[in-house]
Amino acid sequence: MTKTWIVTLDGEKHVVELEHGYWSGKRVIKLDGQKVDESRKWFDTGTEHRFKINEHQCILRILYRTLHYDYELYVDGHLV
Repeated sequence: MTKTWIVTLDGEKHVVELEHGYWSGKRVIKLDGQKVDESRKWFDTGTEHRFKINEHQCILRILYRTLHYDYELYVDGHLV
């Protein structure tokens, strides 16, 4: 599964991409095409990933729900 967010900060557009493997637990996070995080969780009950876009704090959350996942991106504390 791939989820994409487009964020405009300080007049510049940025693309945040999440590749999440339901069965493998693998997740890859890219910012403007560059990998910023890669991990795997065998018992995938969700995770939280922190990174920056320039000086802006970002949190990407993978939330486990019964039989599916939800994805949230926060920039400077605001849900995108």
